[in-house]
Amino acid sequence: MPECQSQAYITKEAFERLVALCLDAKPIEACGILAGPAADSGDTATHTPEAVIDTVIPITNTHINPTYSFSFDPSEWTTAFYDMQKNRQSLVGLFHSHPKTDAIPSSYDTEGFLPASELTYWIISLKDSQNPVVQPYRRERSKFVPLQLVLA
Repeated sequence: MPECQSQAYITKEAFERLVALCLDAKPIEACGILAGPAADSGDTATHTPEAVIDTVIPITNTHINPTYSFSFDPSEWTTAFYDMQKNRQSLVGLFHSHPKTDAIPSSYDTEGFLPASELTYWIISLKDSQNPVVQPYRRERSKFVPLQLVLA
């Protein structure tokens, strides 16, 4: 069984789509959700430790200053969440890009993230567009803990 506390799993295809979406959005921050197959229990709304991300769903960034921060478009977020349930998928994580900075959570990221969430949190640094850096995190005890990215 995968070690949920130290690793985050994503398919190669989803990884490539994630990076491409972020590059296409530059210079603004791309954002969206990451999904995987639903757990056997039929609960499509929660993350499972064995979850492998196979779906990347972009959501329009509606922040007043989208080059430095992000906010999900509320109607797109709602539609994406219901579509995931309809397609028997679980919400595994959230993502956004940092067009000019490293893949390290900013103070805005810390303020805007749920303190007790099982979701992974992915930051894609486009500081060097030729070599994007993708770093998943998990929020534990009010801190972001880096996870090892594993292509599944």
